[in-house]
Amino acid sequence: MKTSRWLAAALVLVLVIGGFLVPLAVAQMAPAPPPLAGPAREPAEPGPGAKVGAGFLNVVYVPGKVILCGAGAVASAGLMLLTFGSAYHAATQVFNEGCGGPWVLTPYDVTGRRPPEG
Repeated sequence: MKTSRWLAAALVLVLVIGGFLVPLAVAQMAPAPPPLAGPAREPAEPGPGAKVGAGFLNVVYVPGKVILCGAGAVASAGLMLLTFGSAYHAATQVFNEGCGGPWVLTPYDVTGRRPPEG
């Protein structure tokens, strides 16, 4: 019984001390600066380095994508067979994880810019 009283007293003490320190923590948080408003710029065309980089990266990316898609297809088919078709949502997610998304990297993927719309 004595231990629980000391534990409760210690907990109350920690909460009281923490309550007094909250204004200090709030005062240290600085407001975020407002976003800079400027004219909307068109995305720049990737340079020749990005084009060469995308070509070199595709040497590894495309075969890796094929391997992951194949493994995902086999795993999802095995999951469907193992569960007699009742886990089709999970099988679809496993398949889409490997086979979804772009199959070839573009220079825009390398630079992180968006391609022009239209």
